[in-house]
Amino acid sequence: MRITRVSTAVLEANFDWTLVRVETDAGVTGFGEAFLGPGLTSVIREFNEILIGEDPTHLDRLLRRLRASVVYASPGLVFHAIGGIETALLDLLGKAHKMPVWQLLGGCYRDQVTVYADCHGDEALNSISPLLLPRRPHWMGPAEDPQTARISIKHHGWDASRPESHSSASYAERAAAMAARGFRILKFDVDVPTPFETDEYNRGLSPQEIDFAVELASAVRRAVGLEVGLAIDCHWNYGAAAAVDLARALEPLRLLWLEDVMPPENIPALAHVQRATSTPLATGENHYFRLDFQRLITDAGLRVLAPDVQKIGLWEGRKLADLADLHYVNLTWHNISSPLGTMAGVHLCAATPNLLALEWHAASVPFFDEIIGAGPRPLIQNGRIAVPTGPGLGLEIDLDAAWKYRKPGEPFFE
Repeated sequence: MRITRVSTAVLEANFDWTLVRVETDAGVTGFGEAFLGPGLTSVIREFNEILIGEDPTHLDRLLRRLRASVVYASPGLVFHAIGGIETALLDLLGKAHKMPVWQLLGGCYRDQVTVYADCHGDEALNSISPLLLPRRPHWMGPAEDPQTARISIKHHGWDASRPESHSSASYAERAAAMAARGFRILKFDVDVPTPFETDEYNRGLSPQEIDFAVELASAVRRAVGLEVGLAIDCHWNYGAAAAVDLARALEPLRLLWLEDVMPPENIPALAHVQRATSTPLATGENHYFRLDFQRLITDAGLRVLAPDVQKIGLWEGRKLADLADLHYVNLTWHNISSPLGTMAGVHLCAATPNLLALEWHAASVPFFDEIIGAGPRPLIQNGRIAVPTGPGLGLEIDLDAAWKYRKPGEPFFE
């Protein structure tokens, strides 16, 4: 069996969902998904030069060769591309040998995976480009009112044009609705526009801003009680002093984790914040190597890691799980992908002994379940996803349904 072609298709959802297809001369085809990035599909297709003619069963050697070929551009976007290809290779190997991907990863620890819902204060779709610019997906058609097409963006792409979506009442209402759908873990953002913001660039937080953030999180806790786990995301916006103050202020809420409270590069600074608070910090979606995560564990003292499924990949992710398990550290897998990438995460979670949960970031995407061809619908039931037992990923995208949501200007598997 030899690889004959690698191709891509992109769907416009809350983010770009970049699907990868790997074809072989044996008629077996695998699908994967890559984390978004500007120019991503060109990079993926560029790897045809290396992959065509290769035996896909030599997975580890192929991944090393792909990484070595882009050593001068690593990690970042090129690792996003490799991650999507890797998942497609695992899918086709599972299909060829009639076994689920979790079996290729070493076996299964659970038959259902707990999913945590990434929530906002309302149900509106916030769609942003790979450059974090606001957009109105083409499949939504033109806005009836031109004013509604204008979206003001601040803080990692959050919509500042609807201040009512950043109120404690809207957070409480959304939390109660998601808990009623069966989710036992919820995550909310507190790095949202407030009436008290002063300087957008100094990474500081005034006492009023901290009180505002704590009130948003407290409203969620009051709405769902302690029976539902709560995590808070900050998207790398704060400095060390602000991070300590915020983490301490959130301690009474007994968070499962406080995510990305400061930029990911400075591990000693993160260690300083973690030592100063009992709130568990989590980070990892912008790290790509096991060595980085080892430093987060041993140098920063983190008890929760949050690597991204598509960025680190299933193969490396399974190795990371073993490393974290040596230190009795848990993993909560970051995931902003389509049903295909989410199911890939399910296989990784099934094979991860020290799992907390898998993220779901698509509650506002109306076609999430619509584009599932072969596989469970709805994918998430009562806050969990059943682990497939069939070959490969156990989920296929309905390409006819997905075509309606394709991204203009991008090939659709050519």
